[in-house]
Amino acid sequence: MGILDKLFGKPEPYKPEVDLEKLVTEEMVGDAVHPPAKMYVKKIPLRNEGDANLIIEEVKKGNIIFVDIEPLIKQQKRLKEIVLKIKGVVENLDGDIVLVQDKNFLIVTPAQVKIVKSKK
Repeated sequence: MGILDKLFGKPEPYKPEVDLEKLVTEEMVGDAVHPPAKMYVKKIPLRNEGDANLIIEEVKKGNIIFVDIEPLIKQQKRLKEIVLKIKGVVENLDGDIVLVQDKNFLIVTPAQVKIVKSKK
């Protein structure tokens, strides 16, 4: 703690007045003015085969899924099996899948959405 901090006190870290996390994650409900969307973007953590089935069902409904693979990152064999299952079904549905490696998540899209993949 410096001399100026002792004299004037240390400034408090900035805390926004608005809870941005709550604001961003509030559930939107369809009504007459704002009807439900035709497609949604959802985040699903991948913990087991049941989550894989949920991801597949959501893609069949036409939704884009961000799959958090962090829960299975230490179980590489199981993760590989589940991802191969998802990939096979999604490709049969003419969807697309890509790994965002540095963030440990997959993006899975339905048939009408394609992912542009670049090579290193």
